[in-house]
Amino acid sequence: MNVTLRQLRVFCAVYERRSFTSAAEDMHMTQSAVSKLCAELESELGLPLFERTTRRVEPRDGAAELYEYAQEVLNTMRIAGRRLSALRTLERGTISIAASPMMMYGLLNPTIQQFHAAHPHVDLDLYELSTDETIDYVRTGKCDLGLVSMSETDPQLSARVVYAQPLALACAPQHPLVRHKRITWGAISDFEHVTLRSVYSTRRTVDRILKAQGLELRSTIQAGTLATALGLVKANAGVTLIPGYARQFAIDLGLKVLTISEEEPYLHELSLLTRKGLRPSIAAEAFIEQLDGTFSHLTSR
Repeated sequence: MNVTLRQLRVFCAVYERRSFTSAAEDMHMTQSAVSKLCAELESELGLPLFERTTRRVEPRDGAAELYEYAQEVLNTMRIAGRRLSALRTLERGTISIAASPMMMYGLLNPTIQQFHAAHPHVDLDLYELSTDETIDYVRTGKCDLGLVSMSETDPQLSARVVYAQPLALACAPQHPLVRHKRITWGAISDFEHVTLRSVYSTRRTVDRILKAQGLELRSTIQAGTLATALGLVKANAGVTLIPGYARQFAIDLGLKVLTISEEEPYLHELSLLTRKGLRPSIAAEAFIEQLDGTFSHLTSR
């Protein structure tokens, strides 16, 4: 078969959007060009891939299977492109980084600023994602590196712990816990909490600690982001557990951040993810080296 990458990219766009018009907009092409490439691909394969109607495009038999293979091919080429970019100098290049919104703001922001100042011609693509999305983006080669809390190993990924700090408790200034001389996990479980959904690593760390302590949190509000949770805490809707890198953000909101006192503190660990067997580009390696220097004082053992 004489199938081109351009045909596969256009096919995937049409398959995902179920529309030639929307696919054309995504690909910055004309609708006629998209239709022509799909027709050429159908001719090359010897079977129709889409049922065309006046309002919608429906995949036909074989389209789903081709989409899976096309994604593998395109991901492989994306990864190959990143390997070839390793030949470039830091005068050019692109680094794609995935992490949660609060990690990006409170933890990665200083390194990103410093790296950009030193290498202004290197493009930085920042993806603010959930834990599972971050893992997937690094695994498929959509991102060079990610920062995430790993609960289990992945055969396709290299994970190295770069951050380990205890959680803290954020509450409104008038909350009763502010008057406590010592805050324990048992004490905070007596109050209403604003919790995060389990798509973020902070919630997973909290669940692990609660299981070890044999405790449960009282919670009727489950937020999608830490920023939302802290906004609700400011309105005195409850308290919330936060990682160390969110401490300054909570203080800037006017909240009290309380240290949890335990003989053996439970740590919230974050790992730097890269794809196993794929050497990072020169630009990505330089960023990782700078990140290691920034994080060297942020690991408690």
